[in-house]
Amino acid sequence: MDQKSIGKARWARARAASLWQQADDLESNHSGDWRARATRRRGAGRLRAEAARFDGIANRLQPLDDDQAA
Repeated sequence: MDQKSIGKARWARARAASLWQQADDLESNHSGDWRARATRRRGAGRLRAEAARFDGIANRLQPLDDDQAA
């Protein structure tokens, strides 16, 4: 594995973590009427889907070994 791929994988994992956090923050806001909450829920779902895509990219670039995960 070359350093460029490792760097890209780290970036993709960090981006995925950021998107997951944004989705959690969005869903934790319970203000507004049911339409506003539904809109935030849909937005959080899109953020999580994008986070999963970045996780997939990171896993293709640098799969986690059992030794690394521990």
